Amino acid sequence: MLAQFMMYSEHKLFESATRSDKSWQIGYSGLLIFGLLFFVSCAFYRDMWFDEAYTVAMIRHDFFRICEITARDVHPPLYYIIAKLASLIWGQDIVVYRLVSVSGMMLFMLLGVSHIRKIFGNSVGFYYTFFTVFLPIMLEYSGEARMYAWAMFFTTSAGIYAYLSYKQNQNQRWALFVVFSLLSAYTHNYALLGAFFINLSLVTAVIVRKRYLLKPCLLAILVQVVFYLPWLFALIGQVISVTKEYWIVINYQHLLRDLLVFYFAENLPGHAVKLLSFIWLAVCGFGLYAAVKQKKQHFVLALVSLFIYLAVIGLALVLSLVKPIFITRYLMPNSGFLLIALAFGLASFKRQIVPLLLCSAILIAAFVNFYLHYDKIYSPLNHSLRNDIVYSLKPDDIFLYTDIHPAGIYSVAFPDNQHYVFLKGGQEEAKPNPFQPELTIIYDLNVLKEYKGRLWLIESANSQILYGHLGKNDNLFTVIDYARTYEMPYLARKGFVFVGSLLQKEPGQVPELTDSE
Repeated sequence: MLAQFMMYSEHKLFESATRSDKSWQIGYSGLLIFGLLFFVSCAFYRDMWFDEAYTVAMIRHDFFRICEITARDVHPPLYYIIAKLASLIWGQDIVVYRLVSVSGMMLFMLLGVSHIRKIFGNSVGFYYTFFTVFLPIMLEYSGEARMYAWAMFFTTSAGIYAYLSYKQNQNQRWALFVVFSLLSAYTHNYALLGAFFINLSLVTAVIVRKRYLLKPCLLAILVQVVFYLPWLFALIGQVISVTKEYWIVINYQHLLRDLLVFYFAENLPGHAVKLLSFIWLAVCGFGLYAAVKQKKQHFVLALVSLFIYLAVIGLALVLSLVKPIFITRYLMPNSGFLLIALAFGLASFKRQIVPLLLCSAILIAAFVNFYLHYDKIYSPLNHSLRNDIVYSLKPDDIFLYTDIHPAGIYSVAFPDNQHYVFLKGGQEEAKPNPFQPELTIIYDLNVLKEYKGRLWLIESANSQILYGHLGKNDNLFTVIDYARTYEMPYLARKGFVFVGSLLQKEPGQVPELTDSE
């Protein structure tokens, strides 16, 4: 089915042979080569942040346990199932999971050549593919062991096949539309929102323009509902859980700025990010406006794409008035629709000098971003804390944390040792712990009162709760190695700076933390 999807017509990918078409073929081929080099070359670093450690921990479980954990968390299970299947073939390794993401990003990029080009024409397909390869955010998420690349591929494919079903009314198109909508819904909840608005747009268009398609349209929607029902109860539980407690806080004062600069903001300097973001959106937006005003072919489809992208954001922000559920990386699952709309706008310019200048600026930014990103992820400093631990780690050593982020990372890195994360004043969480059995959440330090041996204490630099407290109890704790701050480039870019120390513990009651500590 995937082969049929990538080649939805009976013709070859590049079936024309005119001089103009050969030029487009060379352009597309160049983009595909650059995309492959960009994405693959940034997938082989071995350090990870918490979300990737979560993925590694999840994939160590069987398929049933993966579904059970995700049902009680906030994500659907499909990405973890895809990565689990890859691990059964190529082994359980962070690089394997990153290459799974690269595969999703490559498929997302190929949509520009295989589908968008055929629907909108060469120019729109080219600019869409160009944005996919060279926007800085794509490099960041292509190499992370997370579900965003696959979510983009599934939602964009669902939108494409919704349109092809509407235009051609063929059973194969309707079937692929249903399949990709369901894949979207089972990959990320924001991809579920994207699938919802795709279906809403399709049924609206059918009612308004082609009522004879109402029966197959409603049948397609019914099939989606039936096959999503098994997960619907889990989704309801997730919604209830989120309304009670969720970690997201929205800074509305800077929200618009964060939304506008998101696609350039990973590694480039702040002023360059703002300038490039403004120029990109302004130029493409002006072209889209002019195309709509002139009623160019497919302008409605470009507007529908933009509607789907903005509708998801709008609904998420409305729901966030009750409980914040939106952060900028949740823009990723439906980014394909924004890229389609902006590529259509850029292709609408009569004089190619404007697109050429814009693409040149983005290209320069992309190479600068690639250099900075590559230098960040492959920096030897990223191994500093891990190397210090490996140098003197003993089999009976235990790890103690006060933050789930280092706890997740290093419990995955050192699975043969026991790990404890201490949450002051906490209560037993209802969510399952995917890091078990290596990592145990504790709320009382006296769980360790009988322990005698060495203890690695790793805390976040901005929340050092235990180092000073334990150091006051020198009859129980002897500091072997004083606290060192590890500013590792990759984790620091994610907002994490850790402090590590090594202590020797004697058996005994650990005094409780005071409120001032």
